[in-house]
Amino acid sequence: MNVIEKIKNKYADYRLNKINQLENSINEKEGCVMASQSSPEKLMPDKLKITLKTIPKQLSIAKNMEFTVKSLKNNPENPKIQAENDFIGKLEIYAYSIGIHGIGYVNVPLELIFKDKAILYENAIVLIMEMDKIAIDAAPSPETQEIGIATYDELGKKTNELAEFLRSNGFAAHASHPAGGFVMYPHLAQKAGLGYRGRHGMLISPEFGPRQRISAIFTSIQNLPFNDCNEHSWVPDFCAKCGRCIKNCPGNAIIEESIGNGTKTRIIKDLCHGCTICMRDCSFNRMQYMQIKGRLENLLNSK
Repeated sequence: MNVIEKIKNKYADYRLNKINQLENSINEKEGCVMASQSSPEKLMPDKLKITLKTIPKQLSIAKNMEFTVKSLKNNPENPKIQAENDFIGKLEIYAYSIGIHGIGYVNVPLELIFKDKAILYENAIVLIMEMDKIAIDAAPSPETQEIGIATYDELGKKTNELAEFLRSNGFAAHASHPAGGFVMYPHLAQKAGLGYRGRHGMLISPEFGPRQRISAIFTSIQNLPFNDCNEHSWVPDFCAKCGRCIKNCPGNAIIEESIGNGTKTRIIKDLCHGCTICMRDCSFNRMQYMQIKGRLENLLNSK
């Protein structure tokens, strides 16, 4: 490793440690919502490959991850807890106008908060943003890496912007950046009804398949329009018959373990190359959501 690489890695470690310390400061705030005893540990995020082209966006990601905590001082002293009848509509119109591609609402299960982390409010607004299909289909490539970083950055900025929108309307907000955060995003997005997790562990949405980044905003609003059912619960039935992500993973990082009468998929982080091939080769990236659903229904009806 040359001197420049050592300097870059040292700086990345410094910023990640700073972000972790800021996130941990939430635990000291009165009334925070703590993780359950069964919550998973949060692994330190991978240090994305730094290139001259991606440095500005990576610096922006770090800045906006820090801002999710630093901006809490902007919360109103006595935040509102009930949204007016038309406010959610206004929120969604504003969110879509600034580039958010999907929005859902959920009461956060404690087991989805990372162990030793905490959030300020038990209700969350979940956001998704599409990743460019052409760049994903080129995986593994520099273009794929760049679009991943760019989407993290853009969604992170928009998440903070929406948190400020909530504050300007009298509500408290605690943003959670897509590149890190306090909760298990795919599980939370599934709970919010935005899609369903595939065997590769990623959210599969009807609009973008596995091709999105996810963030959240924890808020004082208590009357969010929660989704009590998930119309995408058929997805695991198809995934069980597919398995392209497992077969095509070059690092054999996606494994299945027997549990009771079934199996559970697990991702071995140390074996994952970050190549995005599982996203590229996912059937939900190669075909339309409704096309796959129709094929599965035809298969089941023919038996």
